[in-house]
This record gives sequence, C-alpha cells and structure tokens, in this order.
Amino acid sequence: MRTEAPEEQEIGFQITPIVDIVALLIMFFMCTASKVKPEGQIGVTLPGSGEGASVAEVEVYLGIQPDGAVTFNESPIGTPMDDKLQQLRDKLQSITKRFGDKIPVYIAPAPNCMHQRVIDVLDACAASGIKNLSFSEAAG
Repeated sequence: MRTEAPEEQEIGFQITPIVDIVALLIMFFMCTASKVKPEGQIGVTLPGSGEGASVAEVEVYLGIQPDGAVTFNESPIGTPMDDKLQQLRDKLQSITKRFGDKIPVYIAPAPNCMHQRVIDVLDACAASGIKNLSFSEAAG
C-alpha cells in the first residue's frame, strides 16, 4: 500500500494580527497622550527674595526639660507646675506682633519629658498665633 504524502501548503505572511496589534497600540497612545499636562501649564510659584529676609533673622527655640521646665532660647520661662504657660504665651504674642506669625519656632523636647508638657507648649504656640512650628532635637 502506498500512502500519499500530504500536500505541502504555502506558509503565507499573516497580516491580520499585526494590524490588530498596531490598532491597539495607536488607541492606547491616543488615550494616554491627552492626559499629560504640558510643562508650561503646571502652576508653580518659586520663592523670591521678598519679605522672607527679616523672618530668617529671628528664630525661637523652646526647650522642654525632663522635669517639665520650659526654656525660651535657653533661658527659663515656665515652671513645671504652670500648665497654661502664660509667660510663654505673652512672650510669643509680643514676638508675633513685632515680627509676624511666620517666624520659625522650634520645639526641642528632652527624650524623657512628659508628652503632656509638649502638648502644653503646642497649645501656647497655637494661642499666640504661631504658624511656622517644627520639632528639633534636644540641645545639650
């Protein structure tokens, strides 16, 4: 018995999948390209050399000791028993009246001070209208 060999078919170049892939890529890039904002349309304001020069000259460091005593630029201003810190509030209010509310105030609590004392100092700063407030490492 003789078996017939199957006829060889021509292997042709299939263009349909390539057209589908190209169409999908074109649609993808058209959809994503419309969402990109050009660099000129992004609203960015750079800092200038205007009024910030006088603010940088005055810095306030508030230290909180482990016993609860508060220091204002290394001079004692609050006793551990004074919860309202009225002397500190008065001093901060006079500074904000003189230099504005953008002066930098740094709170430097001791590592083992009470958290409530930090809250008391934050309350005094908020009552005085301080807007530029940050924490710092304890001095010494």
